[in-house]
This record gives sequence, C-alpha cells and structure tokens, in this order.
Amino acid sequence: MDIGCEEIMDVKELKAKIISKNVPSFLVFHGDEWEVQKLYIQQISTATNLPIHYIDSVDEILGKLKTNSLVGKKNSLYVVRDDKLLTTDEKVFTKIKSTLGDNILILLLTKLDKRLKFYTANKDTIIVFEPLKPEILEKYIRQEIDLSDRNIKKLIEVCDSNYGRIRLEIDKIKCCMNATDANDMPNNIFEMLLFDGTIYREPKDAIFDFVNAILDRKVNKVYELYEDCKGVNESTLAILTNLFNNAKAILQVQTCTSKDIVKTTGLPYWMIKNAQYHLDVYTNEELKYMLQLIQYCEHAIKTGQMEEQFVIDYILVRVL
Repeated sequence: MDIGCEEIMDVKELKAKIISKNVPSFLVFHGDEWEVQKLYIQQISTATNLPIHYIDSVDEILGKLKTNSLVGKKNSLYVVRDDKLLTTDEKVFTKIKSTLGDNILILLLTKLDKRLKFYTANKDTIIVFEPLKPEILEKYIRQEIDLSDRNIKKLIEVCDSNYGRIRLEIDKIKCCMNATDANDMPNNIFEMLLFDGTIYREPKDAIFDFVNAILDRKVNKVYELYEDCKGVNESTLAILTNLFNNAKAILQVQTCTSKDIVKTTGLPYWMIKNAQYHLDVYTNEELKYMLQLIQYCEHAIKTGQMEEQFVIDYILVRVL
C-alpha cells in the first residue's frame, strides 16, 4: 500500500530513503498517526529484509548487538516506544548508536520534548507524522469498504481524522457484516454501530452547535449533538440560557421592520448576524412559545417541580 501522507519534508525524505534502500540505522517517529507509522515500519522491514522486533527497552538488545558484531550477523529492525534511557541518558544512546551496525532502531515517541539535548542532536532523524488529509483518508476508506460519501465523511469525523482509529472501526463494521451475513449492507451496518455506540464517538463540547441545530429544526442533528452534551455532562441550565438568548434574538430580528436593526433591537451586531442564519424557521408565535416554555422549565428546575435530567427532552418534544 502506498502511503499518501500529508507529507512534511522529513516524511518525504524517509520515503525516498526506503525506496533507495538507504535507511538510517536510527530513526525517531512522532505523532498521533500510529497506524501510518506502523505501515512505514513494515515498508522499512521489507526494503531492508530485516525482521521486526518490538522491545520494551534498549537494555534488551545492548548485549545482543555486541554479540552480533563479533559472531555472525543476525540483524533486526528493533522498535521501542518511549524509552527514557535513549532520550535522557547520553551514554546509553551513544553506546547504542555505536553498536547498531547493520541493525535499525526506531524509537516511537508519544511526546517530543524539544528542550532535551536528545532533540537537538537528532533533529535529522525525527519524522513527525501529521494527520492525513481528508481526501487521502477518503481514498483509503474506499479501498477497504464500500461506504457512501456521506458515511465516509462521518467516519472520518467521528475518528478525528485518525487513520488508526478509522481502520479499527472499519474492522468492526466488517466483523459485524460477516457475523450477520450482511456483506452487501456496509452503510446499514455502519449506521447501526454508530447509533448503538459500538463505533466510539468522543463526546465534545457541543452546546452551541446543539442550540443552533434546535433553531434550524434539524432533528437528527439535534439528537446527535444532544448525546455529545450528555457525554460531557453539559449543564441543563447553561443549555436553557443559550437557547433562550438565541431564540429571543431571532424573534427580535424577525419582527423588526426597521432598517437599523442594531439601534431598534439593542442587540450587538454579532448576535444579529447569528440570528439572521435562523430566520423564518419558526414562526413568531412558535418562538414566543419556546421562550415561555424555557422560562417555565427553568423555574420548575429551581423550585424542584421538574427533574433536571428530563427537561431538555421535554422541551425538544414540544418545539421540534
């Protein structure tokens, strides 16, 4: 598989070295795209004909490297993650580099501390793997599974454009398709797994998007974003305040007959601008009802007449 990474110069240089089979004996991989890193490790192994060995610490190979340099060569591609000995102990690092010979060592770093001497001394061997561009991710997804354009974009979105996570979720879809004998229904399976939470959607602060979706009457989007709000325990009163203020602004702008809306309504320009995106979705009477309903619910929460956990559902049923 050819890796079409959003390539900074370091990655391009690495790709060229793999093709020319001139891979450095020591490399540092950094970045969240661990699946792409894994693909490059495999390409290096293939190009150099070296078997891959994952190790917990360079201590495991120090003695082995010395032995290999004296008695017959059994070279390997060693991969180690977040080994502090390499990044903080200069003597260990010097010893490792001097005994690598025809072996290759790749250090996978979760965090890259630019204050360390290690960073300054090894800039030329550090490759940062940036997230892949959406068009590249879309191409790779199509190679693996027959999803619609809409669902491909949704998969990229819920996985935060992380190729490793995308591949894991595709595996889930394929396993479910095989288990249910639904190999011709990838979109249905994807939507089902997304709905029931099997495909993980990371909760995010979506209060403003949630309120906007209500004001646009986008029912599916409303309930999707509502799950995000619940996922981060968004305050019900905060949602009510935002919804009330925005609905009131829309009503003011929608009923304003003056050309000077700022002067007539007293609203700031940015709030008028936002309100104009939602005009004529609700009638004036519907907006008035929404405002009265929000005020009633807010009072009911504060006086103990309604349980907070049911209030948003109660409002949504009555305004959407």
